Amino acid sequence: MRFFYVEPSQMTGSKAVLEGAEAAHVKNVLRLRRGAAVGLVDGAGFEYTAVIDRIVPGRVELAVTGRQEAPGQAPVRICVAQGCLKEKKMDRVVRQLSELGAARWVPFICERAVARPESARAAFRRERWRKIAVESLKQCRRGNLMDIAEVTRFEEALKKGRSCAARIFFWEKASEPLTLDRAWGAAGTPPSVMVMLGPEGGFTEQEARAAEAAGFVVAGLGPRILRAETAAVAACALVQYIFGDLGPHQKNLDKE
Repeated sequence: MRFFYVEPSQMTGSKAVLEGAEAAHVKNVLRLRRGAAVGLVDGAGFEYTAVIDRIVPGRVELAVTGRQEAPGQAPVRICVAQGCLKEKKMDRVVRQLSELGAARWVPFICERAVARPESARAAFRRERWRKIAVESLKQCRRGNLMDIAEVTRFEEALKKGRSCAARIFFWEKASEPLTLDRAWGAAGTPPSVMVMLGPEGGFTEQEARAAEAAGFVVAGLGPRILRAETAAVAACALVQYIFGDLGPHQKNLDKE
């Protein structure tokens, strides 16, 4: 079954409406007709089964036949803060982090960041990243749409970590790996985790020390130097394994 993204505001009782790119995909690409069964995801935790009721220019109206909680919701809220990379790399990172269940993505500019988007360009890129997150939402059927934050500065990204229960700063010069005890140390699972990763040139010593002072655990990702976009995916997968639904920890908690 094909899945489409529907804005929550376009859901009214047993009716749903697709507009813009989603409507064009239904009509012009897939050439679906009235009566075709499709799936919908709203990015707010639910997915639906529906039947196309009417197709008009720029708009597809559907009758909703079923509703359930989306199965792909991660048990821990992961916020990934990423030092700005060159454009195509950032596009790939957004898609892959969304597939891994990250809840929020915060791009930031730090000392060694080569890419430094200006405000107008940053707004354009943010909209593109949101579209990529929507495409990923439909493909992997995760529960919630990954939130894309505005491009910010390193210092502001550190401050955003205050709202997360656990904070992890991945640095290529760190000697100790990430473990459950180092990352959390308390019973149960943290409700939220902030992960910070650097740009192509990595973090400076001063930035690592600033992260420690802000309450981040500084950890490494093994003995090999990873490309920045590889490190982001590896870090998110590792955190999902330790705290989320890619490893045994959550299953053990469910049995307690």
